[in-house]
Amino acid sequence: MLRIFYLTVLIVSASVALAQEMTEHYATGETRAVGLIKNETKSGEWKYFYPDGAKNAIEHYENGKLNGAITYFYPDGKLQAEEKWTNGLPEDSAFYFHRNGRLEKKGMYQHGQYVNEWKFYHENGRLKRIVNYKDGLPSGMTQEYNEDGIMVQSGAYEGGLETGEWKFYDDEGRITYSGSYEKGARSGIWYQYTKKGIKKKWSY
Repeated sequence: MLRIFYLTVLIVSASVALAQEMTEHYATGETRAVGLIKNETKSGEWKYFYPDGAKNAIEHYENGKLNGAITYFYPDGKLQAEEKWTNGLPEDSAFYFHRNGRLEKKGMYQHGQYVNEWKFYHENGRLKRIVNYKDGLPSGMTQEYNEDGIMVQSGAYEGGLETGEWKFYDDEGRITYSGSYEKGARSGIWYQYTKKGIKKKWSY
């Protein structure tokens, strides 16, 4: 038993010896970051700071790559973003916040790219835009709203480009234009609408 304990102590001591605390500085001398270096790469938790000493971010590393939870802060200390990283790429759910603390956007990453539904919000908390993504590009239906919650445009994307019929509305919800896109370019006949809803062909 004593022999096993002795070997364990040697292994732990060797492991600790490989990890050293490192401090990075701005060109003006202020502390920029503090964390561990293991086998000449960043390891474990790293804390980043603004030049005035306020916290900037908390990151986690494994074998020199971002891995685990990452939190970002505004200079006043308010939460700016929360992400999850795996082997150097953002993965899973992520949340971003306006300076007033309200949610700015939220969605999912897969292999470092936007996937599925992302929601974006105005600073007043109202929904701004809904976009679906595939392989990092907008794909499928999308809607956009003004700060009063009124829809101002709707349409669809395919491979990041506008496709099919799109409709545009004024800030009171009245339709103003409609028409189709093909591979991101206007196509076919487009219409412009009066405030009474009367439509006429529009030359784009």
